[in-house]
Amino acid sequence: MIEATEGQSNGVSRAHGKASGIKLVEEPTDAAIDIHADYVAKNGAPNASAPKIFFRYYYVNSSTGEKSGVMLAETTWTAAAAGGEP
Repeated sequence: MIEATEGQSNGVSRAHGKASGIKLVEEPTDAAIDIHADYVAKNGAPNASAPKIFFRYYYVNSSTGEKSGVMLAETTWTAAAAGGEP
């Protein structure tokens, strides 16, 4: 399960608790997972006024319901070069 917050202002330093589900990956993988379209569909496109995004992700064993430890991450959106997509 991958969860993310809406964009947060630069002054926010901890907002992982505001994260909600944006993507459920059915099978564990070590490949990159593109979450851009899922994020934009749930939270809208990131922008300069609220550039910080906080993430939580974890695995859930579908057979037992056991949940792994929760991993936390964050990123700061920056405008794409030449007016391209964020």
